[in-house]
Amino acid sequence: MIENVDKILDHVREGKVVEYARKLVNFDTQNPPGREKELAEYLADFLKKFGLKTTLLNFLPNRPNLFAEYKFSDGGKTFLFDGHLDTVPAGNISLWDFDPFSGIVKDGKLYGRGSADMKGSIAAFIHALETVIDSGIELCGNICMLLTSDEEISGLGTKDFIEKGYRADVSIVGEPSCLEVNVAHKGVARWKLKTLGKSTHASTPEEGINAIYKMAKILCELEKLAKSYSTYPRTHYLLGKPTLNVGTVYGGTKDNVVPDFCEITIDRRLLPGDRVEDVEREFHQILDKLHSEDPSLKFELKIYHSHNPAETPSNHPFVILANYAVEKVLCEKRSVKGFQATTEMTHLVEAGIPSIILGAGDIKVAHTVNEFVLVDELVKCAKIYTLVLANYLSKQTIV
Repeated sequence: MIENVDKILDHVREGKVVEYARKLVNFDTQNPPGREKELAEYLADFLKKFGLKTTLLNFLPNRPNLFAEYKFSDGGKTFLFDGHLDTVPAGNISLWDFDPFSGIVKDGKLYGRGSADMKGSIAAFIHALETVIDSGIELCGNICMLLTSDEEISGLGTKDFIEKGYRADVSIVGEPSCLEVNVAHKGVARWKLKTLGKSTHASTPEEGINAIYKMAKILCELEKLAKSYSTYPRTHYLLGKPTLNVGTVYGGTKDNVVPDFCEITIDRRLLPGDRVEDVEREFHQILDKLHSEDPSLKFELKIYHSHNPAETPSNHPFVILANYAVEKVLCEKRSVKGFQATTEMTHLVEAGIPSIILGAGDIKVAHTVNEFVLVDELVKCAKIYTLVLANYLSKQTIV
């Protein structure tokens, strides 16, 4: 038994993890359009310096996934860190206090697009891996890293990885979780709903059918449905209630033409146990009722995106191990949490890989102007990852 893990954690250096995070933020990987290849190639070469075997996996045209592996021994367990290289767009750069790709550090915060979501966690994991390798601990098994492209849009990079035959025994998804162990996340399904009307000159609207007016009736009912979820009979102990949101509205062609179409997008967040077909049936009940009351209300409903919820039992040994590492580094007990957004953890869990979400940064500042991650969290995150790796793959017990 190694009785003093501080000897290992003392090797974690703030300067290094900040340097790595700044370098990652310097790469513009906004999605769209998706410019992950340059960063993937840089990391493929950089990780080789630590003795990792790296492979660029074909995913989307000119947008690879990066897989890296460090083998301590043949056999043993395989740990996987799952992350993504892309970021959402920076938006109106004039609203930022700093260049969103500068990685500037000020007042204990590292700023930049992707600093929280999730290049900070990637940097922390790279330094944790470096720390474990340099520590000389006798470990057994493999440490792997998957960094995907297009997570912010399709979220299918990890699914492609699984379909190529790769597997692991456990995984950490490094989304920003304020250093808390998240064992579940909501799923998401999105539909396009279109109402169909009849166009005519705006001076004779009675001769046409205004598709926007028809959509207005539907929107009122969808708002009622969304509000009804506050009293939803089923709830999840970590994730709470499901949610519904109408995110976009588009219709008509010109101000003096009665619109013959109107289209909205519907975002429905799913709890573990929710089924997409049941949600769609609920929508159809509303739409069919409105059509029966007004036969001129014609519609088309099509699903275009879905990801299932994911959950790892909170009493799973890996969850307990990870939470122990968090408590050891932070010197306080923390309960497991649920992640409100949807992540690529769903593909891992569906493949039978027990997974958690654990990373530096706050999801509330991800995707915002002046996105940042606390430097102190980066360092603590690297220590937590180091302790997880040492415990999970060690032939001894790390305390």
